[in-house]
Amino acid sequence: MKKITFLFFLLATTVGFSQQQQYNLGFETGSPSGVLTNWTTFENPNPGAEIVTNPDPDGVNTSATTKVLKINATQGSACYAGIINFHGTLGTWQLDSAVPSNQTLSMKVNKSIAGKVGIKFVNATNGTVFEITDNQGLVTTTNQWVTLTWNISGFNVGENVNIDQVVVFVDFTCGGPDRTSDVQLLVDDITWGANRLTDPVSCSDGIQNGSETGVDCGGTLCAPCPGQEPLVAAPNPPARNPSDVVSIYSNAYSNVTLSELPTGWSQLGTFTPIQITGNDTWKILGCEFIGMVTNYATGVDLSTMENFHIDYWTPSTNPISVKIVNTVDGGEALAPLGPVVTGSWQTIDLPMSTFTGNITNKTKITQLLIDPSAPSTLFIDNFYFYKGLPLSTNNFQASNVKLYPNPATNVLNIVSAQTIEKVTIYNLLGQSVISQTPNTELVTLDVESLQVGVYVVKTSINGNVSSTKFIKE
Repeated sequence: MKKITFLFFLLATTVGFSQQQQYNLGFETGSPSGVLTNWTTFENPNPGAEIVTNPDPDGVNTSATTKVLKINATQGSACYAGIINFHGTLGTWQLDSAVPSNQTLSMKVNKSIAGKVGIKFVNATNGTVFEITDNQGLVTTTNQWVTLTWNISGFNVGENVNIDQVVVFVDFTCGGPDRTSDVQLLVDDITWGANRLTDPVSCSDGIQNGSETGVDCGGTLCAPCPGQEPLVAAPNPPARNPSDVVSIYSNAYSNVTLSELPTGWSQLGTFTPIQITGNDTWKILGCEFIGMVTNYATGVDLSTMENFHIDYWTPSTNPISVKIVNTVDGGEALAPLGPVVTGSWQTIDLPMSTFTGNITNKTKITQLLIDPSAPSTLFIDNFYFYKGLPLSTNNFQASNVKLYPNPATNVLNIVSAQTIEKVTIYNLLGQSVISQTPNTELVTLDVESLQVGVYVVKTSINGNVSSTKFIKE
């Protein structure tokens, strides 16, 4: 019996680690590498990324129909700016130094300026397996497809387990001269051999796997599950004279400086600033109350403010209040937000007289609290105090922007009677997947590489931003 058991274990082990596979990230539609939302760029200012049809068929990549990854980095981007896939989107793998195909990695590139392209593998616990930024990645022939090959046989054996991320450094200048211009890098066919350990996580396989909190939804990779998180950002507040607003948190106005956020005495699970369709939002889990401090010496002056505004989204039913505190002269006041509505953004505007308590001096508000009656999940945006009437919007309406066809498969057209200064498409995770500054009245976008689903299109015209949903099919 012991011999049979041992033989079974040996076979299982052999099978489990003999799934040699030739990986090729070709960025084609329908492949994990071809889903732009599986990738993110890094380092400020972030390089922009797109998946496009090969714009320069020549050299070692003459196909005019193949899809490629296009990365644009500004001259001022960090010396190690680049792109990386999210954990789990390509599955996991392990290198075997005894297998020849596991000893090299190759990549087709087309670079607008001479310089080095770097490569890096990272495992599922963020451990670096290898990082190569030497002259193996040097490109001297510009604006033409060439093949780069790196020797990866000297990987760190201690970290060589559950590798699941590929990093490409666009124009690695660390330790050398600064780049002298913007740079465009086209990438195709990142190829290497490895033992396949797990398959890529899918948000459309009909099962709950990976980091998903529901079937094909939630977690770090998939769109939020209905009812758990907002799928779109809070509404844009009306434009007001800056002197009429004291903003605590909003993209629409200049915010006061908060010396503590959240305070050490806050009672909550986690506080995370996130983006929803490109809009900054507070995500607060397990919130009994979250406190913030303006300035303990002087505070902020709310004495002339007539109203306060806040947008919230919650799946919880617990009543919510806002509290203001003056720790200089003493006193605090509480304002209930009224009946709670779950599962949609709620815009609350209430007069300052809603605040009741023993506060007598509103010129030195040093603390503010958002205070549910019981632990709650909250999303907060546009928290500010104001007076007077909003400014004119120059009769701008979202209906001035039209999208067609909608749904769209390959091409999305955006048209307006006025110049479209900027257009950005966001997925439901709040990630920008396409962004352009056309300065034209008609914009045509290639959306073929986008994953099937719902997206939000934000357009900027005369400084006014409107949001419209579009469906990719």
